[in-house]
Amino acid sequence: MTNRDTIGIQLRACRNENGWFTSMAAAVKGLTQKQADWKSNEEMNSVHEIVRHLDFYNHRYLKRFQGEEVPEFAGDNDDTFDPEPNVEGTWQEALAAYDATLSEWIDGIEQADDDKFGKWASDLSHLTIHNAYHIGQIVFIRKQQGSWDKKYGVS
Repeated sequence: MTNRDTIGIQLRACRNENGWFTSMAAAVKGLTQKQADWKSNEEMNSVHEIVRHLDFYNHRYLKRFQGEEVPEFAGDNDDTFDPEPNVEGTWQEALAAYDATLSEWIDGIEQADDDKFGKWASDLSHLTIHNAYHIGQIVFIRKQQGSWDKKYGVS
């Protein structure tokens, strides 16, 4: 198995193929705007915020991987979680953006030159681990709010 194969498997597992952990598609299945914006307390992030945060980094690293120059980010990590709270439609838009970015990542990995994987191995590994970590948080949040259905993955 090549690095390309491994990273492709990991990206698909994060996006929509349940395996050793629940994919994002399964983790957010049926989640409403209100549920996506819910927080157990103000110190926690909502599912919506987590998806925005993931897409922020996934998209930036995708553009770098594609050879595009990415402008310096003036904010801090906390700024990457900020959606427009309780604005109808923004949850579905955030989810669509996340899915489109991961789809583009999968296509980019399949089309990339082999020599690119040596340079990008560490970043790609961290990118997929980062997604898996936050997907686990999403499942935990859904369990806290009582909206998790174990048929979608881990129980």
